[in-house]
Amino acid sequence: MAILSKLHELMSLPGAVAAGEFSEDGRLLSYTGDISEKAAEIAALMAAANRAIGNMQAKGWSAYTGKEGFYPVQGFAVAAGKYAACIMGNVGVFVELSKADFDKTFEVLSKYV
Repeated sequence: MAILSKLHELMSLPGAVAAGEFSEDGRLLSYTGDISEKAAEIAALMAAANRAIGNMQAKGWSAYTGKEGFYPVQGFAVAAGKYAACIMGNVGVFVELSKADFDKTFEVLSKYV
């Protein structure tokens, strides 16, 4: 599926305000929504950095507990104020907390991992 059709599908989710795709190193590849390009670039860096930190923590937890299954991180959400960033793989969507359906959001995001 083309990048833009992914992003348009994400923008159809309840509460979606912006969606984007980023590289492993946090470079913005594409975005759509009601945010500036600079904000989208920062969001891409944030998403890649948080995934890297999550993977480090997952590896550490696996080593500490001796249990497998925590690594690699498939996705995550970060919420603050009125919004949440929901990320899976290299694709993410910002949603309004009061309108979001997180089950539906991660169901759609999981198609792009």
